[in-house]
Amino acid sequence: MKALSQMKNEGRKEFYKWIIIHKNAIHGVLVTGASGFIGIHCVHQLLKENYTVRGTVRGLNNHFKIDPLKQLEGAAERLELVEADLENDQGWSQATADCTYILHVASPFPIVTDESIISTAVGGTLRILRAASNSSVKKVVVTSSCAAINEGHADMTRTFSENDWSNIESANVNNYVKSKTLAEKAAWDFVHKEDVKFKLTVINPALVVGPLLHNVQGTSISIIRRFLNNEIPAVPAVQFGLVDVRDIAQAHIRAMREPRSDGLRILLSYQPSFWFLDIANVLRDEFSSQGYSIPKITVPYAIAWLYSLFSKETKQQILNRFGNEVHFDNSLAKDILGIEFIDPKESIIAMAYDIIERNMAPKRQNYKGPPAKTS
Repeated sequence: MKALSQMKNEGRKEFYKWIIIHKNAIHGVLVTGASGFIGIHCVHQLLKENYTVRGTVRGLNNHFKIDPLKQLEGAAERLELVEADLENDQGWSQATADCTYILHVASPFPIVTDESIISTAVGGTLRILRAASNSSVKKVVVTSSCAAINEGHADMTRTFSENDWSNIESANVNNYVKSKTLAEKAAWDFVHKEDVKFKLTVINPALVVGPLLHNVQGTSISIIRRFLNNEIPAVPAVQFGLVDVRDIAQAHIRAMREPRSDGLRILLSYQPSFWFLDIANVLRDEFSSQGYSIPKITVPYAIAWLYSLFSKETKQQILNRFGNEVHFDNSLAKDILGIEFIDPKESIIAMAYDIIERNMAPKRQNYKGPPAKTS
């Protein structure tokens, strides 16, 4: 009898699992910017949860970006890739057709520093929201940034939350900060002014770290790569909020399903924040014995000040936050979405090994390779 009861319980569990899997499969999810660092992780997690996914890319012939998506488990059965560009109206109506959810992850590249990044970000967001308003979409989750929250303030050391907006009138903010802030405000203005049927949640992640699913470069990837390539002889006394890309992907998917997140901004950042030197220390502890030279010293303020005289970017991104601690309130992510943040130490090490294994940094003579994964 006990064995029979156990078999019934196991059968019931499998039945409920089958229901969940097939329920997810009928809900199509559009992921914009599917080939980006965050986008591909969102696609990966959605496929693991058996969702049917449509991903937008700028070009279907760019195999460098497309192939890693096609190689994801479940992609052959449940992933469709379509062309759509943030700067062009063409393709967005077709991309949103028959979708229940949209994860708008696509964003102009941070390396674009002129004002065109602002119009691209704002225009792209509005294109997607207009398409969503004319479709069957029930929920849109937009990827913004903590750059839309804590930049340009007189007091940069206080604790920032979702109630704060970056001061884009400040001379200390760059066009990337302006693009993220104005694009997010445009999204909120759209849903408040237009008669839309879908709900909106915005995710505001800090600097993204964690494992790679492709070889595409990004801001945080570049930082770790430069450390491993011995391109950073000393580090500035600058602090960052960090968040693992897997937590970001999970936050998007949970926000997509969680009605309590409707109408909310949700800030994602592990706390406490990490100094640049903390990142260097994590890398040194793991890689110095493997032949990598990671800096131990910080750049004096006087040197940073001199360099800033010749570089507006250095003044905005380093000098104006030199020595300032960064504090974020991440309670909404924990309370509403149930995020248990991955320790960035783990994320930094995983990212570094992936950078080396993907030949974006050299394999030194004593390099041992990533540790074996435990089940």
